[in-house]
Amino acid sequence: MKNNALEHFITSIKDSWTGLNSETVIKSRELLKQLLKTPDSEPWLADLHRQKQESVELYRNPEHGFILLAHVEKQEQYRVPHNHGAGWVFYAVQHGAMEMSTYSQVTDQTGKTALVSRGAATINAGECNVYLPGDIHDTKCLSEYVLMFRLTSCDFKAEKREGRLIQYLG
Repeated sequence: MKNNALEHFITSIKDSWTGLNSETVIKSRELLKQLLKTPDSEPWLADLHRQKQESVELYRNPEHGFILLAHVEKQEQYRVPHNHGAGWVFYAVQHGAMEMSTYSQVTDQTGKTALVSRGAATINAGECNVYLPGDIHDTKCLSEYVLMFRLTSCDFKAEKREGRLIQYLG
């Protein structure tokens, strides 16, 4: 791979990743924000915009298990409230705008459990949010399309398969 913003990100994240702690969260967010500033003229990023694939794995770390993915979502695409089990994730918007709401699962005095929204925020190009283990959130694409980078702490397919990743359907 020739030297470009993606290669710089991969080298830097490998050197700084130490698991779930404040230092890793702060450094990872900083590195993702730098990656978001990549000019569209870099071939790998131009390809992502042109192809608009739903999901592309850009890097998987064999030692720590974290994964950098590029995702494209289409206007009005909605993903129901969910958490990522024992995993945690950064959503970094490179192009477009996405609405994200956060929720808490609460139980009232009668024992009835429900999701309660904390509200929605618009995440624009250049911005990055992190969701820690158990954080419940949803996503909705507000623009023609969103290209985002998702940096996940682990393979979420395993979290789902093993019953830790929960989707709240209603």
